Amino acid sequence: MLKLYRWQNSVLKTVNTNTENFDKSKEYIDKAYASAKKQENTLGLAYAHYASAILYSTLFDREHTLKYLQLALSNIPDQEKEPLLTARIYYFLYGIYTEWNDEQKSLMYIRKALSFAQKSSNKNALVMIYSALSVVYTFRYEDTRQKRYLDSIMDPLDRAIDLFHQYPGQVTNTAYTHCLNNKSSYYLQYYNTNDPLIKQKIRDNIKEALRISPSSNNEIVASSYGMLSELSMIENNLQAAESYLTTAYQQMMKMKKPYYHTLINVLTSLVKLSTKKGDYEKALGYQQKITEYSNLLFDEQSGKVTKRLDAQFELSKKEKEIESLQEKTANQKKQKYLLIALIGIGGLTTVFMFRSYHFNLRYSLAREKQLAAQKNESTIQIKYEREEQARLKAEQELLTLQQQKLQNEVMANKLHLEHKNNVLQQLKQKLANQVPVNIQQIIREETLTDNDFEKAKFHIQEMHPDFFNNLNKQAKQKLTSLDLKYCAYLYLGMDTKMIANLLNVEPKSVRMTKYRLKQKFELAAKTDLINYIKEIG
Repeated sequence: MLKLYRWQNSVLKTVNTNTENFDKSKEYIDKAYASAKKQENTLGLAYAHYASAILYSTLFDREHTLKYLQLALSNIPDQEKEPLLTARIYYFLYGIYTEWNDEQKSLMYIRKALSFAQKSSNKNALVMIYSALSVVYTFRYEDTRQKRYLDSIMDPLDRAIDLFHQYPGQVTNTAYTHCLNNKSSYYLQYYNTNDPLIKQKIRDNIKEALRISPSSNNEIVASSYGMLSELSMIENNLQAAESYLTTAYQQMMKMKKPYYHTLINVLTSLVKLSTKKGDYEKALGYQQKITEYSNLLFDEQSGKVTKRLDAQFELSKKEKEIESLQEKTANQKKQKYLLIALIGIGGLTTVFMFRSYHFNLRYSLAREKQLAAQKNESTIQIKYEREEQARLKAEQELLTLQQQKLQNEVMANKLHLEHKNNVLQQLKQKLANQVPVNIQQIIREETLTDNDFEKAKFHIQEMHPDFFNNLNKQAKQKLTSLDLKYCAYLYLGMDTKMIANLLNVEPKSVRMTKYRLKQKFELAAKTDLINYIKEIG
């Protein structure tokens, strides 16, 4: 049993570390299924289903992810004896329903995850779940602004931080520093930053995060220095703010492959800061670097999208092939049993045919059955060929739809990059010719967010000129320009991560905006916002 447990965890580790190598992940998952079925081990099946959920989540296939998580739960013989696996599954479900802006189910599943994590010996998992619980309460606080929900945000983080000190070595430094930075972020976002006590708490948490975090974790380092810069901006200490941002930038440039999203966010802050200081030449330099890294990020994302679509197609194709083989195997078994029966009847008829006329009659009936079976076999073959043709047609339609989705993503990003490069070239030419220009006005008007929206709006207005008018007519509350911008991105098929990257905001901010859009359209909780917007278009 211990050997099986170690092997199952090895499979999960392999799948987690190879989420971009879909073929290798699928190979390990298939081995996990084969081993579990061979040993008739339902717990092994639960681990295999959980691994499948991880793979489909990487492909952004939420329907299959949810299906395999439910299968994993149903195959755990005794959840009380497997608290860690159960907690992980409920944590996964929390993430899905948070993505769908279903606050009620998000809270239900994170509480279940917390209950089982407390029963396990894995303190690191417990810290992660405490951190997630605080995120759920941010939704309620932003909706109600009631202080009791503000206290609820901080309490789980305090518990998580206490676990790091109570159980040395059992909570990773990364999980601990994430909690510290989350506290600092909430202080900046929800508390009075003019209060000296609040400022000191922010600085103390960030100082501890930087002390604990390894220098190679550029995301945490950049986030820490970014918040220190934001605090300095509040205090109007522009020199300190620039120093913090420059430190974050230099730290990330030491990496062989920087995290482009974080790098672009830091450079964007440096552009705004340089503009505020009146150093337009430096702002232009930072803006050029943003364009350079945006190009690299676009190439990286395009490759991942193509690879993900290919993997989705291959997985769908394999599933249909398996279903076809299972049906064919079932038909062959039936034919085999029928053939055995016919051979038996034929043998008995040959031995006893001389005894009476009735045996001859029985033989004739058996022959009629054999002919009927052959006819039935031909009918089954024709049906199978028709189903195969329908399957091939469905696969072709799926591929066409996936190619169209990729073309939409490439078009939106390409328009954004071409427009930004044109602005930079015009600005360079004016500076070279010493033509007086208002650079602050140009940079403010040509931010990445406004540019992306105008491009998306142009595309939608060309194809669907009444799209924005229809949105305003359907809305029960007035839609802002930011609301229309989000609707445009959702109509183009962009997911939460892509929108967050384009707007340089946190994914949870995108989820909150989607949640408020549903409220403005007075949609039911189960109504899919993206399908609703596409129907309007």
